[in-house]
Amino acid sequence: MEPKLFDIHSHLNLSAFNEDWPEVLDRTLTADCWTITVGADLASSKKAVEIANSVPEGVWATVGFHPTDAADLSDEAWNEVVELANDPKVVAVGECGLEYYRIVKSEELKVKSNQKELFRRHIELALSLNKPLMIHCRASEGNQDAYEDAIEILNEYKKEAGKKLRGDFHFFAGNWAVAQKCLELGFTLSFTGVITFANQYDEVIKNTPLDMLMAETDAPFVAPALYRGKRCEPLYVAEVVKKLAELKGIPKEKMDEITVQNARQMFGV
Repeated sequence: MEPKLFDIHSHLNLSAFNEDWPEVLDRTLTADCWTITVGADLASSKKAVEIANSVPEGVWATVGFHPTDAADLSDEAWNEVVELANDPKVVAVGECGLEYYRIVKSEELKVKSNQKELFRRHIELALSLNKPLMIHCRASEGNQDAYEDAIEILNEYKKEAGKKLRGDFHFFAGNWAVAQKCLELGFTLSFTGVITFANQYDEVIKNTPLDMLMAETDAPFVAPALYRGKRCEPLYVAEVVKKLAELKGIPKEKMDEITVQNARQMFGV
């Protein structure tokens, strides 16, 4: 089966889909849309792998820990995720990265230190398995700090790892200066339904090379404009691709092909 669409970041493993994820997945695959279900802790990583293995093709998983788990992550939980990461259906490590939004000032140094340490563990796991990273970055209000720190850490590993160090900055929300640094590292940028009702990322999208762009939903969150107020689903990635095509000035069918090709190349599927 050749997909027409590829949503590289969804969460069919979260409670919003508890009752009907098989049905959601069925209509996604029936429409020739592939997706990657992303783990953000041990439970959701296990569920992501379960969902990915429920069908022979068209859905994959990532496993990892969201940066907000850094403070109380046990070695036992980490070791379980390392074991899950070896599953053939796991195509990336994460989502992992740095979450600086609304950190309590008195805890800032400790929180950032813990998150950076956990991010490094994910990077080293990804390199050991030769799999890409699914990166989550959210800066403090009015800043680009989480991106800047993540890029600094990645650059340390890049010197030795070279092209083996790769991945995607999911739900990219940085400015063009930051985007350029991510692209120089060889990391792609993916965008969600937010771009269908907000224009602050238009410049970044217009400037990003076509072969470094990907589309995602982050379902069940941030449904595109056409579905605002509803639970987001992987199929709604069509609206994201449509907006990307508009901003890049190319036909939607061409952007469909490009985003699918980019995803397949990055994640090896």
